[in-house]
Amino acid sequence: MPVSGQEKRILLNDPDMMNSRLEALEHELQALKSALLETKTRNLAQDAKINSQESEIQDLKNQLSIKTSGSTYIRWGHKTCPVVNGTSLLYAGFTAGRHYREAGSGVNTLCLPHDPESAPAGLPSDSSWGRLYGAEYDFSFKNIAVNDDVPCAVCFAHHASSSIMIPAKRSCPLSWTKQYSGFLTSDATLSNNVYYGSEYLCVDENPEYMTDGARQNNYDGRLFFPVHAVCGSLPCPPYRDLQKLACVVCTM
Repeated sequence: MPVSGQEKRILLNDPDMMNSRLEALEHELQALKSALLETKTRNLAQDAKINSQESEIQDLKNQLSIKTSGSTYIRWGHKTCPVVNGTSLLYAGFTAGRHYREAGSGVNTLCLPHDPESAPAGLPSDSSWGRLYGAEYDFSFKNIAVNDDVPCAVCFAHHASSSIMIPAKRSCPLSWTKQYSGFLTSDATLSNNVYYGSEYLCVDENPEYMTDGARQNNYDGRLFFPVHAVCGSLPCPPYRDLQKLACVVCTM
């Protein structure tokens, strides 16, 4: 039987029906809140995962940057590298160069490893060749004596991008790391002998000598002498005539 308008108004004003409708709306609202909370929780979990992955990626980039960056230098007159954070030994070796009285060959000084490997087969034996000699101190100082053989250590500074040897200094510029300090060396300048010259190298202030060979045998070869300043074009002051020159090796 059709419901009249008056009966419809009665049904709409029925408390039970209104309570039922209210409960249904409250259930729907609670379901929406639960769905929203679940979505928010899921989004937070996803955000946390994204942040974790981004952090892991950055860590890997930092590790890769450390492995692919760095700077090398040679510590002359020593068998080990300085105890400096981020510095490690690549190899220790023998200092070598051309004979002080021979022209030709190389002009730079080398740090030869203790475990040499053979050159490629087939190199000609009837051609001209260069020569490489071991190095000796030609002066006495602290632990070393004349004719002692000169050691060397090739060092790798992991957290650095560049290295520099600064003559006449024992300290590094601001924000640079001091690896070691010492004194400047070169070949000698003597009027009664022919010396062909060599690089200016920084020998550690606490020099060591090789123990692999006989100590204090005078084989000559590449010789090391301290360096003195000479006034003239070099202004004095700030320098002094015959001043022994210091040196320092720094990394950045």
